[in-house]
Amino acid sequence: MSLATLRAAAAVGFRHHLAYKAEIVIQLVAACILAGLNGALWTAAASAQPVIAGAPALDWRATILVAWAGIGAIATRVHEDLGERFRDGQIASDLLRPISLPAMVYARDLGRACAAFLVQALPLLALSASAADLGLPRTPGPWLSWIAALFGAHLVNVAISFCLGVGAFRLGSSSGLGYIKATLVSLFAGVLLPIELFGPGLQTLAMALPFHVLGRTPSAVLLGREALGPLFIELSLWAAVLWAFGLWLWHRAARTFTIQGG
Repeated sequence: MSLATLRAAAAVGFRHHLAYKAEIVIQLVAACILAGLNGALWTAAASAQPVIAGAPALDWRATILVAWAGIGAIATRVHEDLGERFRDGQIASDLLRPISLPAMVYARDLGRACAAFLVQALPLLALSASAADLGLPRTPGPWLSWIAALFGAHLVNVAISFCLGVGAFRLGSSSGLGYIKATLVSLFAGVLLPIELFGPGLQTLAMALPFHVLGRTPSAVLLGREALGPLFIELSLWAAVLWAFGLWLWHRAARTFTIQGG
């Protein structure tokens, strides 16, 4: 598959996301409401307890709001799309085309993520920063590192969703797996409660799973809490492992589908 084909798929994903303007506005409003509630909660907590777990409570507020803005860009519905293709039989035509479906899925969602970054993540972060002091950097370096971290987080998130989508071939539906993933992301990505505030056992579990790289990692990079280098290595390792597993599942599912369907 040529690079031009992948660029075209990314462009399609970018334009497709921007085509639904009403949905963009609704998603942004919903994200702003949730961010506002989170911000108000942590502001109240800071008034009652200025220091929590050895750090200023307002720093935890910044961590949550930055993580919430970033995860809005990398959120994906790849598992839903793949589940529908398996259920409707569209996957048969995909197998006949001279393309790599996993590569096309990723390229198209990367384009969608770029559009979401521009119309959701950045506006939400700007609105959050205008309402509360987040301590955002004033030099370009941390911002470029943040974008790189979001790129890695998106790669991991799509890999997870791809595995779930292929799993729909066996289960007949991806909705149940999608609910499980949404719950795990909400709990372990650090978008509702900083992982550092978990109990020792739960914190160890959270750091052993890939979900923390989706929210906590980009937030820590932008706010200067951690350097990008070691975190990007972790992102790369998670992406490699999850994509290897996803491709293995895909080849097994494709072979089974071909044998059963001719």
